[in-house]
Amino acid sequence: MDKPVKEIKSKSEIRRFFNNKIVNSEKVLIDGKTMYMTVNKIDDSGKEVKHKKNTKSKIREKRTEMNQTLNFPDIDYQKSKLPELKKNNVDKSIITNTRKIGHVYKGFEFLNELEEYLFERISSFSNIKEISDEELIDIFHNIQIWGGRNGRQVYVTNKKKFPDNYKKRFEFNFSINTYRKLVFRCLNLNKNKHRNTDWIRNITEWNYLSHSEMSGFKTSFSTKHLRFWLYSSLKEETLPIFDDVIERGFNEINTFNLNRENPEHLEFYWKQMIEKSKKEEISLIKLERLLFNYWR
Repeated sequence: MDKPVKEIKSKSEIRRFFNNKIVNSEKVLIDGKTMYMTVNKIDDSGKEVKHKKNTKSKIREKRTEMNQTLNFPDIDYQKSKLPELKKNNVDKSIITNTRKIGHVYKGFEFLNELEEYLFERISSFSNIKEISDEELIDIFHNIQIWGGRNGRQVYVTNKKKFPDNYKKRFEFNFSINTYRKLVFRCLNLNKNKHRNTDWIRNITEWNYLSHSEMSGFKTSFSTKHLRFWLYSSLKEETLPIFDDVIERGFNEINTFNLNRENPEHLEFYWKQMIEKSKKEEISLIKLERLLFNYWR
C-alpha cells in the first residue's frame, strides 16, 4: 500500500520525479499534480547527491569490533618454567637458504640454544651505533633460522627477477636502512616516556612499516624480530609473536577471526595477551610458548 501523499513546497526537497511508481520512491503532490519522487536527492544539474562516508565513524566501528575479550584455551598456565618448543630441532632447509647468500651459521642444533644465544647477544647492545651492518644482517639471518622454514620468503621472493643469483635476490628484498630503523626503535623504547601515548600502537605501526619497505617480510616473522629486539627493553615481557599457528588457534575458539596482517588485530592481540599474562601472573614469553606448544 502507498504511503499518504505529501505536498512538496520547499526547493530544498527537489529530487527526481516520475509519473509511475518505481523502486525506492514515494507518492507526492507537486503543483497540484500527483507524482512519484525518488528517495535519493539530486543536485540542480540532475545528478544524484552522494553523501560522503564518515571515515572517523567507520574507524570507530572497526575498533569496536576489537573491543571484545579474546577467548583463551583451557590449559595449565602455571607450569613452573618456560617449556621448550615441541619441535626443538633447527630446520635445516632455512639454513640452506641463508648459506646461499653467504651466511655462516653458528651450528646450534636446537632452537632453545639458538634462542638463548640471540637473547644474550641482543641484550649486549644498548646503542644502534654499536652494531655494524654486517652484524645486524647476521642477527637477522639467525632470527629467520630460529623462526623456521617459512622464513625463506625473504630469500626466495622475486625469484623470476633474479633466477640464479640468491645474493642479489636477498639484497633486493631486504633493506638494511629499514631494519636498522626498526632495531633503533626497539632499543630505545621507554614505556615511561609514552605515558600519554599508546606505545603498543606505536610498535604496531613499526611492524607494518617494515612490511612496506621489505619484500617477503610479514607479521609472522616481523613479530619474531620485534620479540627478540624488544627483549633489551622489556625482558620477559617482550611482545609475543603473532604467526599462523597462534592466529589459527585463536580463530578456532573465538567467534571472530583474527587476521595477523590487520594492524588493529595485531594491536588487539598484543593487548589481550598482556591482560592474560597479568591475570595468570606469568610472563608474556611463557604465555606465548604455552599457546604455541598447545596449538602446534
